Amino acid sequence: MGKKTLKIPSIDSHRLNMQTVRGKNDTMIANEFFLLHEKFIQDKVLEGLASTTINGHKENFKYFKKYINEEYQSGADCIAIDSEVLKGYVYYMLQEKQFKPCTINVRLRTLRCYLKWLYDEEYLNYNYAMKLKLVRVPEDTIKPLSDKDVKKMLNATDKTSYSGYRDYVMMVLMLDCGVRVGEAVNIKVEDVDLKAGLINIKGENAKTRVFRQLPISPKTCRLLSDLLAIAEENNCEYVFQSTYGGKIKKQNIILSFARLGEKVGLKVRCTPHIYRHTFATNAVKGGIDPFTLQRILGHTTMAMTRKYVQLESSDLVNKHSKIDLLNKYLR
Repeated sequence: MGKKTLKIPSIDSHRLNMQTVRGKNDTMIANEFFLLHEKFIQDKVLEGLASTTINGHKENFKYFKKYINEEYQSGADCIAIDSEVLKGYVYYMLQEKQFKPCTINVRLRTLRCYLKWLYDEEYLNYNYAMKLKLVRVPEDTIKPLSDKDVKKMLNATDKTSYSGYRDYVMMVLMLDCGVRVGEAVNIKVEDVDLKAGLINIKGENAKTRVFRQLPISPKTCRLLSDLLAIAEENNCEYVFQSTYGGKIKKQNIILSFARLGEKVGLKVRCTPHIYRHTFATNAVKGGIDPFTLQRILGHTTMAMTRKYVQLESSDLVNKHSKIDLLNKYLR
């Protein structure tokens, strides 16, 4: 492509001679770009990133590798990774595959993180992450479930079976405190304090790697006490179990929610994440202050919390009328 590329010695068992590779370079051929990602992952593990985050980096990078190998006939040993290649990847996802903006941005964020690492570690003299822009996402795309739909879901669970009752309690817990599904499946018996009405989310299980406590209502405590008894009876340390015993997988909960949503005829795809949005919106309607909500949700910024709150026009009218801002001016 007429651009400066990086030459490295032969690779022995996928091990790179980092002293030879490291240097100021404008571009990097794809094969080297792929192999250095292993070093990037090692560094991120040492930084203490959550396993789910590490797996996300690995999974999303596979999509980029697949794109390069399929789109460029010259091969990964010839193509140089530069702005044009990266823009082509975005165009491919947006126009050819027509992925949703949120899906595209998830893949781009991990790729941007890797590109910045290459620049920071001086493998490249240009930070291509600056050129790789996220695609615009329509505001307020995720709507909370209506009260009617929530009741449909809760009533449709088979509470006579363990799996049905487990899913029911999971839904109630999410509606009560907005816990992430990845955090919920990792809740252990020791993490639940029924007397205090608190659930401890350990740092290693939190998306942000920060410990926090979630307040739960007496109704949720009563439901959780049943699952705690079952867990102790089965000698299982996790509150939410699979039907075969042991910790339930996150993907199984997601699939269970989706199937139940189809069963009751919801017009939207029902996911645990929607329950988190529903909690946030209901909490604001109930009068919770934004800073408390941010802490419960475990967000690092208020901007992120804002995206979880979707108020209807009627809610805005009601709140505005209660304040009556003009009362002190006009009688």
